[in-house]
Amino acid sequence: MSGIDRQELLLHTLQNQYLLEKGERLDVLSGLCGLQAQFANNPRYALRIRARDFSEKSWSAGLLKIWSHRNTIHVIREDELGLFLSAKGHNLAWGESWWDIPVKVKPYWAAFIREKVAGGIDEREAVKRECRRAGMEESLVKRVFHGWGGLIKEMSDRGMIAYRPGTEKRFFLPEEPAWMDRDEARLELMRRYFERFGPATEADCAAFTGYRITEVRELLRRGGLPLRSVDMGGAPHFYLGRLHAACSLPDCIYLAGFDQLVMGYKDRSRFLEHEDKPLAVNQAGIVYPGILLHGRLCARWKKEPGRLSITPFRPLTSALKDIAAAGGRELFADEQVEIVFLEPCRP
Repeated sequence: MSGIDRQELLLHTLQNQYLLEKGERLDVLSGLCGLQAQFANNPRYALRIRARDFSEKSWSAGLLKIWSHRNTIHVIREDELGLFLSAKGHNLAWGESWWDIPVKVKPYWAAFIREKVAGGIDEREAVKRECRRAGMEESLVKRVFHGWGGLIKEMSDRGMIAYRPGTEKRFFLPEEPAWMDRDEARLELMRRYFERFGPATEADCAAFTGYRITEVRELLRRGGLPLRSVDMGGAPHFYLGRLHAACSLPDCIYLAGFDQLVMGYKDRSRFLEHEDKPLAVNQAGIVYPGILLHGRLCARWKKEPGRLSITPFRPLTSALKDIAAAGGRELFADEQVEIVFLEPCRP
C-alpha cells in the first residue's frame, strides 16, 4: 500500500468532488449521492460551484427533495428516487412513529393530501388549509406537518410525495419508485461514495451514509467492490478507479453550506484544522458556506441581494482578501455583488 501526504489527499478529493474540474449537473447529483438541503439554497450554490451546465432558471429540472441518508433532507435526481428510498429501507405498511399520529388515520390523510396535490394545490400552507377545512384537528395538523417530518416524511419515505427543490415549500407526486433490495441500494451508494469521496476511510463512509461501520465493512466484503487503498497517516484510505495525476491546488474554492466536501468525512483534517471546526460547524450542527484558501477552510461567506459578506476565521492578509474577493466575484459573475469583509471570528 503506497502512501500519500495531506496535500495529495486533498487534491485527489477536490478532483473527485468536481471542485477542480466541473461536471454535468446530473452527474454531480449522482456522483455526490445528492446534495444536502436543510437550507433550500445550498443545493443551488453547490451546483453553481460544480456544474458546468448550471443555470439559475433550470438548475432544479428533473430533481426532487426527500429525506435521504442520515435521515436528512437531500435534493436528488427524480429518476434515482427508488435507489435512495430503497437504501433507507422501506416498509409500505403504516406503523407507529414518534410523531404520535394514530395509525388508523394515516392512510386516509395521506390519500387526501395526495388528492389535493394532484389537483394543483401543492403549496404546503395551502395543503394545511385544505386539511383543516376537511376536519383535521389542529393538534393533528401540527403532527402531520411537523417541522422535522411528520406524516409528510412518512409519505416521502414511501415514495408517495416529494418536495420540489428551491425556496418555495411545494409538493408534487413523483413517479412510482423502482424499488431495490436494501443492501444492493446501500452498496451502490457506497460505490459512489468511494468513487467520488475517496480516498476515504471506512469510518468516513459510515459517518457520511449514517450506516454502522460494521455494516459498511460487511457490505464491502460481500459486494466485492474493487477498492484500492493508499496510506495516509498510518490509516488505509480506500478509493475506486484511479487517482488523478497531481495538479496545482487552486488559490480559492468556495463551498456551499452543508457542502458534500465537509459532510463527506469523519476526519476533516485534509482541509480543516482541528481548532477551526467550531468556526465551520456550529454546536447545532449547522455547516456554514465556506472558503478554502490554499487548501484550508479558513472563512465563511453569506450571499444577500447585491452583497457577499466574508467572515474570516482569523485575520487575513491583503493578498488573501484579494484572492477571496476575486473568487466571490467569479462565482457570482452573472450579477454585481459588493464584497464585504466582516470582523474575524478570532483576533
